[in-house]
Amino acid sequence: MIASLGLIGCGAFGEFALRHLAPFFRVLVHDDRRDLEPLTRLYNVQAGSLAAAAACDVVVLAVPVQKLRPVVLQIREFVRPGALVIDVCSVKLKPAEMLLELLPPEVDIVLTHPLFGPQSGKNGISGLNVAVCHGRGERTECVATFLRERLGLRVIETTPERHDRELAYVQGLTHLIAKIM
Repeated sequence: MIASLGLIGCGAFGEFALRHLAPFFRVLVHDDRRDLEPLTRLYNVQAGSLAAAAACDVVVLAVPVQKLRPVVLQIREFVRPGALVIDVCSVKLKPAEMLLELLPPEVDIVLTHPLFGPQSGKNGISGLNVAVCHGRGERTECVATFLRERLGLRVIETTPERHDRELAYVQGLTHLIAKIM
């Protein structure tokens, strides 16, 4: 049986992710900011309401971190018990706090940060890095295995605290080097 996947947010990264997820799931995509018809034809997926996307087996939140709370508040009544909710935000502490606080306890949560994007992954994502953090439930390893074995990604298992601390260091160093140059 192929699981359903609701992709909420189809901006640059959501569309990029769609290309890689569509072969493995029955995908229902929702984004109220753009016309999804070209994507539904290109990737053979369906567009649907926010409620329908949130009611899928797996829900991927591909929205900017500043929009995450309002989206989670809108979807929490539609997310089914036993569902798996995954975020792709570039920070992990705030999303972890929000998802754990706002989603029902019978919903599994896995936090991810693909350390690549549409530009760096334009020639393929195999071998690229993705950070995976446990949120709640028993499916973190299942997500890591899918990312590793099906998508060919290099999985870095970490905690939200460690992820954000290391990312702040790397970004700080990058900005310092850029300023010096």
